[in-house]
Amino acid sequence: MVTAKRWDCYARFYNLLLKTAASQREQLFRRLALSEPLTVYVAGCGSSLDLPYLPAQSAVLAVDFSAQMLKQSADLQRQLQAQGHELALTLRQGRAEQSGLAEHSVDLVLLHLILAVTDQPQALMEEAVRVLKPGGVISIWDKFAPQRIGWLRRTADYLSRKLGTTLLLQIDPLLQPHSLAIMQRHTMLYGQMQHLILSSNISVKR
Repeated sequence: MVTAKRWDCYARFYNLLLKTAASQREQLFRRLALSEPLTVYVAGCGSSLDLPYLPAQSAVLAVDFSAQMLKQSADLQRQLQAQGHELALTLRQGRAEQSGLAEHSVDLVLLHLILAVTDQPQALMEEAVRVLKPGGVISIWDKFAPQRIGWLRRTADYLSRKLGTTLLLQIDPLLQPHSLAIMQRHTMLYGQMQHLILSSNISVKR
């Protein structure tokens, strides 16, 4: 298990590494087509590279277990404010699977590059579904394994796990227990990455 202390170290070069995926991030937010202010949960936010793409005046909770990642998130928020892009951002250090949010309280949940990192992916999916409003959207972006996993991927996974992420996670078993409609599904980076836009179709009993 990779600790928060390890991710504090990764924070030194995290943004530089993620620049290689900047075009993918831009593509997925174009698909989401966000316009009006929203209530948003960013699970495992890292340095919060999603923030510039969220509509201004959105109320955002961003959770990560790395203090250094959250420090970078706060720095980014200040930069956005200086540019006139105001967000009501709350940063919280902790486990993404334990948001502390009320049930059915957010319009949008971002699970970007986190399901393959957490050691509790199913618990994180359950939390995302729990906090999502009826008709709300979950955006998932990660490196998911195909249905048949070859020996080369299994070998590479041994090293990737040492670094804090897995190459063997499959998305469909995570989705199966939940009442979610797949609105869009895209493969990226020659099939190595996937982006899914899911919608809750559960009505809340009153």
